[in-house]
Amino acid sequence: MLLRVHANARSATRVNGEQLSRFGLDERGLQDVLFRSLDRLLPDEELLLIAQSRHWQEEPDLLALDERGRLYIFEIKVWESRSENLLQALRYGQILGPYDYAALEQLFRRFDDTGRSLAEAHRATFGLDLSPSEFNRKQVFIVLTNGLDFRTRQAIQYWRRTGLDVRPWVYRVYADADPSFLLEIARFAVEDNPYEDARAGFYILNTNHGNDPADHADMLKSKKAAAYFSPWKHKMEQLSRGDTIFLYQSAVGIVAMGRASGKLQTAA
Repeated sequence: MLLRVHANARSATRVNGEQLSRFGLDERGLQDVLFRSLDRLLPDEELLLIAQSRHWQEEPDLLALDERGRLYIFEIKVWESRSENLLQALRYGQILGPYDYAALEQLFRRFDDTGRSLAEAHRATFGLDLSPSEFNRKQVFIVLTNGLDFRTRQAIQYWRRTGLDVRPWVYRVYADADPSFLLEIARFAVEDNPYEDARAGFYILNTNHGNDPADHADMLKSKKAAAYFSPWKHKMEQLSRGDTIFLYQSAVGIVAMGRASGKLQTAA
């Protein structure tokens, strides 16, 4: 989250994130930026970057190893809210699962021009000697997605609950003086709130299912957004015509969405 602080007024307002496409950058462009600058985001004691995808090849955007030899598979998503965002990363895991040390070293030598072996590079980075059998025993999936993309972040929550080691690597883009923009990345998040980036004009409304399932059922059947207790019912007055409202069921996620009509109705 980026805040704009008004020093004289002693107040702060939230700076809304943007979609990367606004700045003319696609997934390949962001991948190139990260590959050239990842050492500033990933200190050597955390990960060793070994490869990036090539044009027209079915390969992960980025591959890296940690000190224990776990393979980190990065999938960068610029186009938000598509079901394949996460499924593509899992498919790469299936492809790379059988890769032994020799196959990983072949990938590494394509992008490293020092002449070192993968084992030598790993030893120099982490100060550890791993046997070939310790490489790629386990995999970690990193899905790099815009903070605005709550659907992909919601899917990651689901797969984490099943025991899969998949983590959201949330980036946020902010306007700056052209042609530059500001890029913020929250790395290796384990717990994530998929809806924290909902900007002004977007509202998340709990359906109250936990307290009274009848309230939940009434909202869905009547296609309405409602609040039943203070202070939440008074916040309904803040909604304006055209605002997007997401109905959220606790422990389930988004169950419906719609737009505010601008007509506020009260009941005794």
